[in-house]
Amino acid sequence: MNRHNPQRPPVRAILIGSALLLVLSALSPARAMERQSVEADGIAAIQGSNLAQARDRAMTQALRGAIEKTIRSSVPPEALAARQAVLDGKIYPSAERYIVHYRILREAEQDGSYAVRIAATVDVGVLREDLRRHGVPGVTADEARGGDRRLMLAVRGTFASHHDYLVFRDLLSGIPGVQRVTPVSVAPDLCEWRLQASEGAPVIARELSRRKFKGTALHIVKTDAEGIVATFNGKGGLHD
Repeated sequence: MNRHNPQRPPVRAILIGSALLLVLSALSPARAMERQSVEADGIAAIQGSNLAQARDRAMTQALRGAIEKTIRSSVPPEALAARQAVLDGKIYPSAERYIVHYRILREAEQDGSYAVRIAATVDVGVLREDLRRHGVPGVTADEARGGDRRLMLAVRGTFASHHDYLVFRDLLSGIPGVQRVTPVSVAPDLCEWRLQASEGAPVIARELSRRKFKGTALHIVKTDAEGIVATFNGKGGLHD
């Protein structure tokens, strides 16, 4: 007998820590975010009556499934088979990095397991870029456009949820001159973004300093020709 879980999805905290500026030497194409909508399923056995843990595992499987479907739509099967170890080690463990947003279509406890089905929107451009970087064939790059700049932005602070993380990404996307925002790394004590922009770092930094996130001003710590270091406040903390 199926029984729907009345609990809301658990919020996964995303910790952002000390600022770090990476140096990039190559220019890259500046293009609008390429998105693809897919549906995917996840299911996990309920162990020791731990419903929440089973739900988390099912959600992780569904997010991975969304990325697998997206990759299969553009990469030949023989190429996937040849690079399966790379996909398992480098791409699938970071599935959430490529998800713009998702919604749960249905979820239920089912015969000792927990099952979910999601509708996800995938950032195909970021996924394609990572596949190409890891040598997965069958993925081609767009033609580069002259005059665009690639900058790195390192941010110190603490997001309360994945939703806040996405809201901050949208804030960056709305800055004049920013043409594309790509998350590079999200880990304890570090959050890095790649910005493709028509303006240089000083101009983008000035616009950033005028922005507030959840009422907290952004403080620019460092700016040079290749990137920006910023914090949410003097101590770099942001909590709900």
